[in-house]
Amino acid sequence: MRAQRVLYVVNPTAGLGASAHLGRRLAGGAGAGSSPDLEVVLVAAESFTELREKAADVLAGELRPDVLIVQGGDGMVSMGAGLVAGTGVPLGIVPSGTGNDFARAAGIRRGSPAAGIERMLTSLRTGAASVREVDVIRLSVDGADHLAINSVNIGFDAVVNCRANELRKLPGTARYVAALLESVRRFSPVEFGLSVDDGPTRAVAAELVTILNGSSIGGGIRVAPQAIIDDGLLELFVVGRLPRIGLLTLFPLAMAGLHTRLPPVSLERITSIRVQVPSGVLVYADGEALRGPGEGACILEARVDPGAVRLIEPGALG
Repeated sequence: MRAQRVLYVVNPTAGLGASAHLGRRLAGGAGAGSSPDLEVVLVAAESFTELREKAADVLAGELRPDVLIVQGGDGMVSMGAGLVAGTGVPLGIVPSGTGNDFARAAGIRRGSPAAGIERMLTSLRTGAASVREVDVIRLSVDGADHLAINSVNIGFDAVVNCRANELRKLPGTARYVAALLESVRRFSPVEFGLSVDDGPTRAVAAELVTILNGSSIGGGIRVAPQAIIDDGLLELFVVGRLPRIGLLTLFPLAMAGLHTRLPPVSLERITSIRVQVPSGVLVYADGEALRGPGEGACILEARVDPGAVRLIEPGALG
């Protein structure tokens, strides 16, 4: 596919400031962004709310862009997916966050945002890019609609996610492991009500309930190694009661692909789920909080929306 007008949305805080630097580079007209036959409309802001509002305004304007490209981590990818899901506008991803779990699942190159920008824009300008239709997770929390593209995290992994977001100076998985070590001391299992694919509700005492479209959380911890982002299915990852030493070893075992040998661990392929979430239990989606520790019980409903996002895959450059 080719593009002539690109909306490029940058998270200035992702990748410990790398996004802001690269955003300024594009805004200054350097590199692929300066091509006369490819107009790049750059949007940057200090908050997700402002970014989303600015990007939505451009997408709704008279000069609608051909594609939306987001640069940042999983939160930015989720925001971009929410803006274009079901609209037909393709989504490009330049990973520069600390986790980049959806980028991993999609096979998008990581580690050099500058090269990613160049590759993406050059592919769109030359027609080397292609499009892949991928699934998203449509969810509601007490009737409020949300969208996730990689994972919805309920319970212990949401607690770890919350703490990991505060450890800004640590990279990727190291941040998640440090948060794990801090969080395990003060967490105990809770009882959820789960109804899968419109089946009967069953009571489940669990440490965590995670709904995945991608295969990993926490910067590459592959808790659902068989997950595929375009198969029309989600993975339900549930961990029952574990002693603290079991929780400490759960994610390291997952990194080695051995976590499924733990008896309390279950993986199930689903298309929809209804979760009765107890009071005080955290809910995160793609690294962003949907439910905080001081909030009451809620009902979370999630379902797969197959092929809702047209994901740009840059072609190989000579």
